Amino acid sequence: MITATTVVGIDVSRDWLDGFCFPGEQRFRLANSPAGHELLVAAIREMPGPVKIGFEATGGQEWVLWATLVAAEIDAGQLPPAQIKAFALSRGTRAKTDRIDAELIARFMLFRPEAGRRLPTENLRILRALTTRRAQIVDMRKRLLAQIAARRKQDIPADVEGMDADLRAMLDTQVSDLERRIESVIAQEEAAAEKARLLRSIPGIGPVSSAMLIAECQNSAG
Repeated sequence: MITATTVVGIDVSRDWLDGFCFPGEQRFRLANSPAGHELLVAAIREMPGPVKIGFEATGGQEWVLWATLVAAEIDAGQLPPAQIKAFALSRGTRAKTDRIDAELIARFMLFRPEAGRRLPTENLRILRALTTRRAQIVDMRKRLLAQIAARRKQDIPADVEGMDADLRAMLDTQVSDLERRIESVIAQEEAAAEKARLLRSIPGIGPVSSAMLIAECQNSAG
C-alpha cells in the first residue's frame, strides 16, 4: 500500500471527471474540459504530500487530461481496464456507475501501485495518430477498389470511371504522404528508430508494419 501519498482515482467520460481520493475518501466531479482540467490541477496542488493520479484507458477521452497533468508535473498514469474489471469482480462489485468506478480505480491503485503506464512522448502520440489515419485511408481505398471492380462489370458512363480514378489517385497520394510523415516521426526519436530497425530485420516486416507495431505497443496500457 502507498503510504504518505494521496491517491486519486478518476473515472473519465466524455463530459465529466468523477474522482475519489485516499485518504479521506472524498469525491468530486469536474467537467472534462480545459476549465475542468485547470480546476483539477489547482485542487491537486492543494492536496497533502505526493499525489498519484490514475484513470482507465477510455478510447481517447483521457488523453487531453493526461497531457495536462503531465505538463503540470503531476504523477498521472493510465490503467488497463481489464485489470480494473478483474479487481472489481474479486471484490464482488458488479454495479457500475461513474462514482463507483472512480473509487474502484483508487482502491486498485492502493492494491497495485506499480500498475499503469506513463504518457508516451509527443512524437509517439503523433505516430499513433498518423498510423491510425493511414489505416483508415487504406481501408477507404480497399472499399473503393471493390466498388470499381463491381462497376466495371456494368455499363457505366466514362465520366464515372474518371471520378473513380481521381479519387483513387487522391487516396494513393494521401497514403504516400502519411508514410513519409511516419518515417520522419520515427527518425526523430532514437528509441523508436532503433525499434524500427530491429523490427525491419525480421523477414516480412517493412517500414509500414514496423511503424504500426511501434504505435500499437506504445498505445497499449501495461
